[in-house]
Amino acid sequence: MTSICPGPVPKTCQPLFLHMENLAARWRRLVPAHCRLALLDLDLLSPLIGQADPLGFLPPLLSPAELTLFRQFRYPKRQLEWLGGRLTAKHCLHRLCNEHLSEPFALSAYSLLPDAHGRPRLEHPPAGCPTASVSISHSRRYAAALACRAGTCGIDVQQATAKLASVQDRFASEEELGLLDPLIAPLTRLGLLWAAKEAVKKCLLADHPSFFGTIRLDEVFFAPAEGIWTVRCRLAHAALSATVRVAELDEYLIACATGDADA
Repeated sequence: MTSICPGPVPKTCQPLFLHMENLAARWRRLVPAHCRLALLDLDLLSPLIGQADPLGFLPPLLSPAELTLFRQFRYPKRQLEWLGGRLTAKHCLHRLCNEHLSEPFALSAYSLLPDAHGRPRLEHPPAGCPTASVSISHSRRYAAALACRAGTCGIDVQQATAKLASVQDRFASEEELGLLDPLIAPLTRLGLLWAAKEAVKKCLLADHPSFFGTIRLDEVFFAPAEGIWTVRCRLAHAALSATVRVAELDEYLIACATGDADA
């Protein structure tokens, strides 16, 4: 069985990985078998960054290139979101790469750096680690990541706030809203739509500056026993579609997309 805390993780960070493991187990059904999901409550990470020497606990967790990048961030909020995203992504990769190894890789062996479009890319994967597609998201309290062995993937975590209603016309049509149960709270419906489309954008349109008007919801199914929506999205002017599974966590929506091509 893969250890929850890989490699020489500082004791102060071990509760973070236990927390991520518990949330990952709770929402494992959101993703297919070849993918791994991780979530982190950033309120648990914030005190570590706020300590006197925030860089003291990071070398076992980040690669040298990631440490250099982290040192460039000047604002605590940016540090928190970036680091939360990297730790959740590394938790996913630890689960994906080490399930059949007796000696798992240390987290610092995974170096996730932004590509030309800002998408996280695993640079120089450790020997024996499968090639993986990685996606990261954060919204206020939570950071989230998704890693898949095959194909592309996208994840989005979105807080359902009144701000979504103020930009509703930019991302939600009446036809799409009509696919959702009218008994769902209005902000939850908007958050679901936004998160689903953002996850598809990260999955299939990483090089596009905007997804507005490009992604359309075709079908929505809800499984009450699981508390999960399955959303089918299609890209306008392209024979591409994506399946998105969405769940509600407190006042947040978590959307996980995996892509496929249709003839």
